[in-house]
Amino acid sequence: MTSLAHGTTRVVSFEGAGGPETGLVHIPRRTAPASGHPVVVFGHMTTGASPRSAPSLGTPQHPEWRRMSQGDALCDALLARGIAVLRPDYPGLGSPGEHPYLLGRRLGDSLRAMMRDRRRIDESLGDDWVAAGHSEGAVAALSASVQAEPDDDARLRGTAAFAPVTRMDLSIRWSKALPGWMPGTGVVSALIGLMLRGAATDDERMQELIAADGLSPAAQDRWGDLARLCLTELSAADSWGGIAPRRIGGASGAELFGRLYTSFRANDVAALRGFRTPVRIDAALFDEVAPAASTAGLMRGYRRAGVALTSRWWPSHHSGTMRAAYAPSEAADWIAGRFGVAER
Repeated sequence: MTSLAHGTTRVVSFEGAGGPETGLVHIPRRTAPASGHPVVVFGHMTTGASPRSAPSLGTPQHPEWRRMSQGDALCDALLARGIAVLRPDYPGLGSPGEHPYLLGRRLGDSLRAMMRDRRRIDESLGDDWVAAGHSEGAVAALSASVQAEPDDDARLRGTAAFAPVTRMDLSIRWSKALPGWMPGTGVVSALIGLMLRGAATDDERMQELIAADGLSPAAQDRWGDLARLCLTELSAADSWGGIAPRRIGGASGAELFGRLYTSFRANDVAALRGFRTPVRIDAALFDEVAPAASTAGLMRGYRRAGVALTSRWWPSHHSGTMRAAYAPSEAADWIAGRFGVAER
């Protein structure tokens, strides 16, 4: 479990849309104002789809610790400004059921549910909140921001999205066009497996194809790994990392991936409309997961739709954006401003 300098941390449970969920709560050391601490609900980046992948269960010895702790610099910067942080694990991670990987509305439900249960989680938490997240968590945050408020008292003040993934259909098509396995494709194959499993939670036909011949024999043999391993383990050569992206599909692979692309389009954050409050996007110029060209297109679309968008590009890669030297401090100031809190 993570420990931050400017607040106290504990693991909590809350009532999600589909049943109990788990997560972390960080409370600032400073005394709460009369209205309660302002709250950021932060969605974490991809760690896997198994119970083993829950960040609230992580320790520095966990193989997934780097990704589990990726948001720590931002969270500590927020705590230093008197802002509390809630970090849900998401459904299927630390709680029963399958993880709805990259299904925006259901991920957003998790963020909203934790905010809705804030009074039971800690009496010091107020009603003003910002939805935030990195990578998969950015999908969750952006999706949560266009849904209804968690309850009648909650007041969304803004959204902070770090390296949001968009147009994954293009990224997967590109990876499948590679001639075979090469360095770096291990994590890509693992992510494709997670995407197929996530999309199938909402698509019975995909479930049928996966059970039949939608996957290659090698991918079928490793399908069970998705339910028990974290992303780092899935990326290894003895799991999904040992399968080249182009060799994941089976005899009915074209139909299976066609349905995956349909899921991507239905859940793409670029299609979201109805933002009620300002949005900030921090993006990486050298992002290997959310390419700069795709993110730039997302930003243009939001601006054309009238979204009050603040954007910032950083000379880094997908995970590097969240390093203390880059987005966290500046983004924390922006979030604090949404609450009317003075910069630290």
